[in-house]
Amino acid sequence: MSDSIKKNREKLLGIITVAVALGAVTFAGIIKPQLKERRRRLERVHQLQLDLTKMQGDLLIKDRIDSAYSQIKPLITSSGSDQREISLFTRELSDLYSKLDVKIRSVKILPLINEEFYKRLSIKIEMCGHIRSILDFILSLEEYPNPLRIEQFDLKAREIVDDIQASFLITKVVAESDT
Repeated sequence: MSDSIKKNREKLLGIITVAVALGAVTFAGIIKPQLKERRRRLERVHQLQLDLTKMQGDLLIKDRIDSAYSQIKPLITSSGSDQREISLFTRELSDLYSKLDVKIRSVKILPLINEEFYKRLSIKIEMCGHIRSILDFILSLEEYPNPLRIEQFDLKAREIVDDIQASFLITKVVAESDT
């Protein structure tokens, strides 16, 4: 009886050994490569989702920029030749400072600067007057409906009380016409 029990145990142990060996070979040959491939594809899907999220964010930013540009475009669109634009810009500034109690010392029209998508008009103005009048001029530039920018600003005190000399470099951006 002990031989038959021993043979049955050996058979059982042999079957278990073969099953474990087949399981190990199956796992190493089939399941493990599939798990690695699945992990690689999941990482790829996550990277693609991240890229998609970045692209959607970029599109939202582009839409906001386009929206802002469409609001500003009528204010900066060219209305004619360069000479006409400079004349219009000079007239706009003249209208602003002629209402104030300031003495204009000089108005110098600087050369037009052509950028890739726009032109920049620049005028240097030197004026003197009461400090309140100079501040009113700055305020009128800020509140002006068309966008104007003070690039440089220089103040010098004069010998008269509350009287100053100011120098401004004022620029205006004009978009290239679509025609």
